[in-house]
Amino acid sequence: MARKNMGKVKRYRRSFYSGGQQLRRILGAVLALAALFAAGWLIGPAVIDFGTSTWYSLKEGGGESSGTSTGTSQPASEPQAEPEATPEPQPTPEPAINPKDGGWAFVSISGLSSAEQAASTAQSLVAEGVRYAVVPCKDSQGYVYYQSGVATAQSSISATTFDAAAVQALKDAGVTPVAAICAFQDPLAPYVDRSLAVRYQDTDYFWLDAAADAGGKPWLNPYSDGAVSYITSLIDEVRAMGFEQVWLTGVQFPTTAGRDKANYGDTAGVTMGQRLAQVLEGWQAGGDCWVEYPLSEVLAGSDSQLLGASCAELGVKNLAIRVDEAVTEEQQPLLDAAVTELKAGGVANIALVQGDSFTLL
Repeated sequence: MARKNMGKVKRYRRSFYSGGQQLRRILGAVLALAALFAAGWLIGPAVIDFGTSTWYSLKEGGGESSGTSTGTSQPASEPQAEPEATPEPQPTPEPAINPKDGGWAFVSISGLSSAEQAASTAQSLVAEGVRYAVVPCKDSQGYVYYQSGVATAQSSISATTFDAAAVQALKDAGVTPVAAICAFQDPLAPYVDRSLAVRYQDTDYFWLDAAADAGGKPWLNPYSDGAVSYITSLIDEVRAMGFEQVWLTGVQFPTTAGRDKANYGDTAGVTMGQRLAQVLEGWQAGGDCWVEYPLSEVLAGSDSQLLGASCAELGVKNLAIRVDEAVTEEQQPLLDAAVTELKAGGVANIALVQGDSFTLL
């Protein structure tokens, strides 16, 4: 019997699973999802942190990597703190005392008797190119030329004083006011407080710088804390008035005549030079000072009979050398050598003062 052609027959392969096999497949899928979730939980923050850091680095640095990582993840929504800008280098400030920027003048208190008079005087000084005006505040006779509030100075105030407003008038005109104060050469203050004075030998009498009948006068004792305090009070007072610098004279021991009879009390083994250095350190620390000494003592150096040390050893920062007459040919090389040594020793500015002239060396 012939077979009929039925054409091609399609066959399909089908898989059949039991109930247990189906359960195992479901459990396997759940475990795989759990493992994937755990992995994402562990590495996701690091990936986010890396991506955020890279994005901000590209934004801030123009495509350059920051190069470091803190290792602490932060939310992607919080931007990184912007780096602090590198500060621009600042120029070195000029020293407070700069005598090269103008002329100097020693003014009379008669031109400062009122604010109006001071303003007129200041304009005249400016027209002459003066930048610093030295005003007498206390002289070697002990007189104080302004209305001081210091108790020891009350009986020493001169009948002629300058107006306190004159200080501001000078400053308004562009002139720097400098207060001139004589320190230990003072024949008036010892009569106010005897404990401030140099004594004669072991007595309670004043030591005098000459015989009494020859006009000898007492001096303040540099070893006396009270004497130093008195001058310090005056310096603080004039600075509070507006004086920007102080011109000190008489920062020394008395003249050599008869000084072997002078009694300074208990010096505690401190030498003359050491004592003056202590005093000057305090006065100069409070503000800018010039210290004036005669040429003879500057040339004497450490052998100075009035200072007991060189000006560099005293710690003088701004030295004014007073000459009564022109420097002689013999003195000039000695002065040049002294100036070189003093500058090497730390003296910042040195000026030669003759009369009212001021010459920077």
